[in-house]
Amino acid sequence: MFIQLPEEKRDLIKSLFQKKQPNNSALWCYFDGKMTGKTFVDDITFPTKAICRLDMSWTYISDDADLPWIEDVLGEVIKKDWLQVIWVPERKGTYPLKEFAKIIPRFEFIERKEVLEKPCDVEITPFTSELFDKLPEDYKNWHLQNYGTKEAFLEKAFGFYAVENGEVCCESEAAFTAHGFTEIGIYTFEPYRRRGFAFATCLKTLEELETMGLKAIWACDEENAESVRLAKRLGFVNPVEYEFLYFPTRN
Repeated sequence: MFIQLPEEKRDLIKSLFQKKQPNNSALWCYFDGKMTGKTFVDDITFPTKAICRLDMSWTYISDDADLPWIEDVLGEVIKKDWLQVIWVPERKGTYPLKEFAKIIPRFEFIERKEVLEKPCDVEITPFTSELFDKLPEDYKNWHLQNYGTKEAFLEKAFGFYAVENGEVCCESEAAFTAHGFTEIGIYTFEPYRRRGFAFATCLKTLEELETMGLKAIWACDEENAESVRLAKRLGFVNPVEYEFLYFPTRN
């Protein structure tokens, strides 16, 4: 049995997520009201199990939820929505609805050591309206989908552009900031790849985050060799191995 929890009651389930999960800062953002989503529970008054599906697809399962209950909830949810379920290391090897799931091995890096490598010489600047307008249309539209407007992006987003001859080469953004953590992402545009811009831009972002008292999270698929290699160049060590369970919508 499960029921959707009214959003104004989400405080009832915070205690069900005592163990830190990979990509946890996004879940904290949901609990803090910074992100939207849906929560399904076993009891609307005194819940003991919960599954939170953020509107951006990431899905979190409470510490003590059992496999049969998880399967019941996910089986109904994927009739309407696709999911990326954060599957914690302790649950590895036992999967819900395995016939429908694509299992994606992942790394999450948080611990860092000192970086001795020097960045390349490139202009690095915070986000500006003028440079936002120079982003490729598909990437610009992706930001607009997430933030709604350019003005909202410039107000809420934090990060840097690498700029060469007035053109944006790559972008590093810190997102899902909550409880002293933030998740960092990087994208280098096609003509400017393999020139060290991603390393330089991320290094600047990480330095600024440290001055703000924030710990960076770097998460990626294990098969994304370039992302793993860049994380290690940036000093990230000792990753946590976990999995995404990808469930397409079952119409």
